[in-house]
Amino acid sequence: MRSEGAGERVDGSEPVISAQERLADVMAAVVEVAAESGESGTYTAEVARTLTAVVGKVGARIAVEAETRGFRSGWGEAIALVAGGTEGGAQVLRMTNANVPEE
Repeated sequence: MRSEGAGERVDGSEPVISAQERLADVMAAVVEVAAESGESGTYTAEVARTLTAVVGKVGARIAVEAETRGFRSGWGEAIALVAGGTEGGAQVLRMTNANVPEE
C-alpha cells in the first residue's frame, strides 16, 4: 500500500500526489502570479509578502500531511507484522521484561 507518487492509488481511490509534486505545483503558481504581476506593473512588496506567506502556509500543510501519511503507513505495517503478517519476510520478536536493578 504505497501512497507516494503520481498515478499510484491508495485503496483504489484517487491518485495520490507526492509532497514534492504538490509543493512544485504551488511554487509554479506563485512564480506565474509574480511574473504576471511584474509584467502588468503591479508587483509590490505587499505582493511579495503575500506570495511568501502562501508558500509558507501551503508548505507547512504539505509537510504535516506527509508526516501523518508516513506515520499511518508505518503504523499499519507494524500492526500487520504484530498480527502475524509476513510481508517482506519480517519477523517480530517480543522483548521480555529486562531485570533492571533498582537504585
